[in-house]
Amino acid sequence: MSKGRHMQGVRRSKKGNSKLLAHIAIVMLIGIVTGTSAYLVLKNSVTNEFVVGEVKGQIVETFDRKNKTKTDVFVKNTGNVPSYIKAAVLVSWKDSDGKILETKPIENVDYSIDFSNSENWMKSKEGYYYYKNALDVGENTDVLIEECTQTKEYDDRTLVVTIATQEIQAEPDKAVKEAWDVNVSNGAIVLKE
Repeated sequence: MSKGRHMQGVRRSKKGNSKLLAHIAIVMLIGIVTGTSAYLVLKNSVTNEFVVGEVKGQIVETFDRKNKTKTDVFVKNTGNVPSYIKAAVLVSWKDSDGKILETKPIENVDYSIDFSNSENWMKSKEGYYYYKNALDVGENTDVLIEECTQTKEYDDRTLVVTIATQEIQAEPDKAVKEAWDVNVSNGAIVLKE
């Protein structure tokens, strides 16, 4: 074999080796990209945990047992979802055994009660108090009752002022509309006339 032909074979094999190396490099690159894609897909997976909404409120007040006075009564959203608040204020007599009496106390005779002037509390014709805006988690209403005091003393009875609340989730607003027969406009309760 002549020297020229041998050199030509060497050139061809170098050329062939270069092509072979290029193909190997492409296959390796595809393998790396495919492996990386699979890795990224696994790393981007998401686990959703659903938490049940808890609607809960806490009545907060200051009570002076000695002077028989209740002051600064408001409600705090202690649940884990925004909610609307509805309250009832029930005034009654309790005897020494703790039994609620049928006879009702008379306002401005047996007791005095001063409601706040907050525009956020609305009184319905049925006597319930609705807090206009939904409360975020941990948020408080404005004060509902500034002060309530027993003004007349009796030996056989004690004044009892109970604030009973209902809370309902704010979303969807259809829930509050149906449960309480109210309207909701721009996130605020509107009482029906």
